Amino acid sequence: MKHTHGMVIRLSLTVLSVLIANSAFAGTVLKLQRGQVPTLENTFLSLGSNVEESQDWIVQYQSSVTEADKAALKALGVRIFRYLPDDALVVRADGKQLAKVQAKQGVRAILPFKGWVKLSDRLPTLSVFSKLKALPVLVTTFTEKDMDSVLAKISAEQGQILEVDGRYAAVALRESALMALSEVAGVEFVQTLDKVETMEMKFSGDAGAFVDPVPKGDYTDLDGFETGTKIMNMDSIWSAGFTGTGQSVAMADTGLDMGTIAGVSVDFQGAIPAGFNFGIGAQSWEDPMGHGTHVAGSVMSRGTASGGKLRGAAYNAGMIPQGMWSPIVDNLTVPPKLERLFTAAQGAGARLHTNSWGNPRNLGVYDAMAQQVDEYMWNNPDFLAIFAAGNSGVDLNKDGRIDPGSVSTPGTAKNALTVGASENLVSIGGIQRQVKELRNADVNWPAEPISSSKVSDNADGVAMFSSRGPTRDGRLKPELVAPGTNILSNRSHVAGAEVLWGEYNADYVFSGGTSMATPLAAGAAAIVREVLVKKYAQTQPSAALVKATLMHTASDMFPGQYGMGTATQELTTRRPNFDEGYGRVDMKNLANLTASTVMVDSRVTQGAAVETLVQVRNGKLLANLVYTDAPGTPSAGQALVNDLDLIVEGPGGTFGGTDRINNAEIVEQSGLASGTYKVKVVGQKIPMGMAGAQPFALVITAE
Repeated sequence: MKHTHGMVIRLSLTVLSVLIANSAFAGTVLKLQRGQVPTLENTFLSLGSNVEESQDWIVQYQSSVTEADKAALKALGVRIFRYLPDDALVVRADGKQLAKVQAKQGVRAILPFKGWVKLSDRLPTLSVFSKLKALPVLVTTFTEKDMDSVLAKISAEQGQILEVDGRYAAVALRESALMALSEVAGVEFVQTLDKVETMEMKFSGDAGAFVDPVPKGDYTDLDGFETGTKIMNMDSIWSAGFTGTGQSVAMADTGLDMGTIAGVSVDFQGAIPAGFNFGIGAQSWEDPMGHGTHVAGSVMSRGTASGGKLRGAAYNAGMIPQGMWSPIVDNLTVPPKLERLFTAAQGAGARLHTNSWGNPRNLGVYDAMAQQVDEYMWNNPDFLAIFAAGNSGVDLNKDGRIDPGSVSTPGTAKNALTVGASENLVSIGGIQRQVKELRNADVNWPAEPISSSKVSDNADGVAMFSSRGPTRDGRLKPELVAPGTNILSNRSHVAGAEVLWGEYNADYVFSGGTSMATPLAAGAAAIVREVLVKKYAQTQPSAALVKATLMHTASDMFPGQYGMGTATQELTTRRPNFDEGYGRVDMKNLANLTASTVMVDSRVTQGAAVETLVQVRNGKLLANLVYTDAPGTPSAGQALVNDLDLIVEGPGGTFGGTDRINNAEIVEQSGLASGTYKVKVVGQKIPMGMAGAQPFALVITAE
């Protein structure tokens, strides 16, 4: 491409230092995952009108991007791909189009979208020792057609193509060739291709060594806490007649029991309309490992084998198993294009998709997997993906509190419901040692009071291994916690399947981790969806409304398991916080919702507000706003795209309206003056709306 006279900016490390040096004169910035880059006023690329080659550019505006701005670009034939904070769009245009864009009123800067901007900052640093080393990477393009150029470049660089699926390619490439790959037009992002793992917490290769005392296995030693459902108060909603009937939950995991509809355990008989196999080299969706069967049981086991004593959270819901276990690699094989999982599940009737796996290496990062989750949910607003937060909670600074910032991807996705693990109450079976006796405890949890505690001795505690927020860009994750220690659930009957945290009998085993908390939350989500359909006449409830209702009815665990006012107080603030999110799933609160609870599923445009009036009589008001946001780009330093505000106004004051990074907000007040309160959802910024607006869900209880 040939440039004529004018300011030419090549986004490189050299220019980055120049821009930072001139930041005193910059009025705004580009927030990139590699750092904030101040942009100078009138930073343009002046192109000759004869340039015909289309390239990818960042077009930044002087104020919030409007629908009129986007319409003007589209009228010029410019293609819009992503929003990039602040107030910028990633677009594709040729020289003639770009010259016209530059002349538009309100355009602040135009810079190339290329080079290091597209490379994850978690890629290894290039050195003389590693430049020839082949590195497995995941390449994402803007369009499927763009992948042709990428594959050609990889072949030219003598790289190895491992798997291609639409806009996603898993490849192995010399580290020295990554920059050249990032210069290819159409590439959106390049990141390491990491192995995903199940989110069962692995304390030892021999779980049986920790069983003390040994359970009888005949169901006479059970007290009702073993499944985790008692702490979630599932009995309250079951007794109201809601057990998951009519709802289907899909599960992508290691498989389910024997892998055929007719051959699964009696606990799953009649509940499985279809199953899918995504495991490389696998012949069915059978579960040779055991993890997926345990997960499925927590969602919807009928409990038949136990005489009804060990049932899942939504024990009348359907299950769509998706086996991803590969006998070839002896691990999960997650397709690069996650849409394959979601579309198969949705096609089989599921609107909830539970995932007890993730990548525990790039903690807190919004990457291509998280983006895919957000993109699918944005395009399918009644589909809720649920992910485990991870088991990377540690106390490396030895202060007696779990360190922040350890959530695994794709649990970092904005729109997903991300679940952490709280403690169950079980004293027989599973793992019954003090934390300091567990593997690597001297490094991971060396300080009191954690080291002397046990993993399931306090229902108000968050499991010490449960991953904490925030995400790298400061967002709140996880949103909820559910019991995830010493959970007793179904055992795979495939020969050689693991006993996880220890066997109870031939049909059930103990296990723990955010893997176990997540399906319990998924079962609760199925019941919430059933309640919304049958009690609140929501024929097709949005994922945002399901999520908002779960958060609205959760119970705050503050101050946690170690008491109030100490240096080691587990939860230092009331909800929401980075340990428990909005609290522990609590179906009693769902069962107790009254006619005073208002549910709104609506949409708002930029600069407008949607108002709901409620009456406060006894001083209390709780409002939860959740919205499924447009997908961000991993190249950005902030994942949030559209920004809505929740504001409450009334005789007791004005509350809310200050969150600029999350797509969920809460106003929770007590001691309010009686009277009429106005609950407003304001469209602060909506650069990438759905038909110009942002859909949202709002749940309000005024007392």
